[in-house]
Amino acid sequence: MKTRDVPQQAENSMLAGYQRACYAIDENGRYVVVGSVGWEVENVVNAQANEEVRLQIADALARARRGEVSPLVYHMARRQMDLGMLASYSGFSRLRIRWHRRPRVFAQLPDSILQRYATALQIPLAELRVLPDHDDHERL
Repeated sequence: MKTRDVPQQAENSMLAGYQRACYAIDENGRYVVVGSVGWEVENVVNAQANEEVRLQIADALARARRGEVSPLVYHMARRQMDLGMLASYSGFSRLRIRWHRRPRVFAQLPDSILQRYATALQIPLAELRVLPDHDDHERL
């Protein structure tokens, strides 16, 4: 893409007035960094992705409130972590995390294990044990 072709047409950009760096080719054929406020297609795709994340968080919260899964599932969804990522950050195996996603098992976990999850999810230990009273995932 040439420097003059870098999109600058986003009216309601998710960048909120900021620019992001794009690589483009200048008139001398060299790659240069050009600022872009984005374009409409990018906004639509980002909005759809954010809505999908909101739905996943809401689903995880509803399932946890019904007692189908532990609060760990909600906090994983809120942090957009899957089993593999949480396993990597916490040091637990995927199988062990699956086991801990069960409400009865999770309720009996010692603080030492819960603290590893809290650290991996970057939340306080007390927050890991509970579900929010309101749906705070609307802020995405």
